[in-house]
Amino acid sequence: MPELATNVPRQAADLSYTRRERGLIIAAAVSGWGMEYFDLVILSLLAGDVATSFGVSTAAVGAVFTAQLAATAVGGVLFGWLADRFGRRRVLTWTIWLFAIGTGLGALAPNFGVFVLCRMIAGIGIGGEWAIGFALLNEAWSPKRRGLAGGAVQAAIWPAYAIGIFVAGAVPNWRWAFAIGALPALVAVAIRLACPESKQWLELQRARAEGGVTAVKQTAARGFAPLFKKGTLRVVVLGTIVVFGAQYSYYVYSSWMPTYLKTGLHLGASTTQTVLYVSAAISLVSYLSAGALGDVWGRRKALLAFASVQLVAFIAFAILIATSAASGSVVAMYFVISFGLGYFAVFGTWFGELFATPIRATGSSFCYSVGRGLASFGPGLVGLLAAKYGLGGGISTGLFAVALMMITALFLADRSGRAITAAE
Repeated sequence: MPELATNVPRQAADLSYTRRERGLIIAAAVSGWGMEYFDLVILSLLAGDVATSFGVSTAAVGAVFTAQLAATAVGGVLFGWLADRFGRRRVLTWTIWLFAIGTGLGALAPNFGVFVLCRMIAGIGIGGEWAIGFALLNEAWSPKRRGLAGGAVQAAIWPAYAIGIFVAGAVPNWRWAFAIGALPALVAVAIRLACPESKQWLELQRARAEGGVTAVKQTAARGFAPLFKKGTLRVVVLGTIVVFGAQYSYYVYSSWMPTYLKTGLHLGASTTQTVLYVSAAISLVSYLSAGALGDVWGRRKALLAFASVQLVAFIAFAILIATSAASGSVVAMYFVISFGLGYFAVFGTWFGELFATPIRATGSSFCYSVGRGLASFGPGLVGLLAAKYGLGGGISTGLFAVALMMITALFLADRSGRAITAAE
């Protein structure tokens, strides 16, 4: 059952957060997102080894990428709703346990079919974590610095990816890397014990219990119905399309770039590892910059600025691939594409500000996870296109998705820096 009025004083609730509480909340969001990304990306770093171990084709591994990303849509829709019903902190730990267990079980998979199933289990947990962590962060953080905090959470990708690169290169075989992916389950326990619950969510439960807020009563216990009301539906549709464009462009190149560097550009293992480290570091700077600029320019303008950089870089990447340019030029453009990823730092705060507290996690998670799920065919498509156009040609299709994202973002509302209360 939800944590109701027993956790909230009956007098007017104090919705402010101490510095320690904010620190614990951002630590939970950063660690959850970072561990999620490690468990998601480890397959792309070891795709060739997994294919060899099970004796399957490149296209088959591409189908695994697609399956696990499709599962994130299921997890996002389910756990977003659960977080609005049972609390941010509690459900956040559920998602971490699930993707950690799914990844760990993948290390023990006796055959390819079981491995795919394990990746789908992990995908369900991965899909739920993102929006819940950001819902908690958005409700706790100062409106004037919310974007920068969101950028810091998104930047957790960098150490997660760096750790993934290191682990993939250090373990004796791919199964050890997936076993390490089970460790986040321990961190989930720490989050459950130390991280405070959202005060807005707790106050919302008190208001529901007392029946004193009409808007709260209208949205209580109605599942996903509020997402399809006039006004909110527009946000849901546009937000989902924006995320689809972003996720397709990202996953078609991140899933296959490690393999492309080795087999397409014929870079050695050490050089490939260095390129990936540099790319991750560039993304770190990009996320922090985009988050901070979102506080100054607004979420939409920050997204469009970084997406514009990536669109130009994707076009140049496609041209370089088509003309068989030197590998150094292709790698340089890969770095520019990585810098353009800054727009991902905007999504968490942007969506959190668009949805009211009763449906914040549900709405944000629906847009992000369904958009990611719809984009799940991207890596599989690249695997199929590789036979005729090479991996580079398949990766280049990301430019169309970036363009779609930018056009759709122009029509999505921007409520940057608004105050977030319990009943809105």
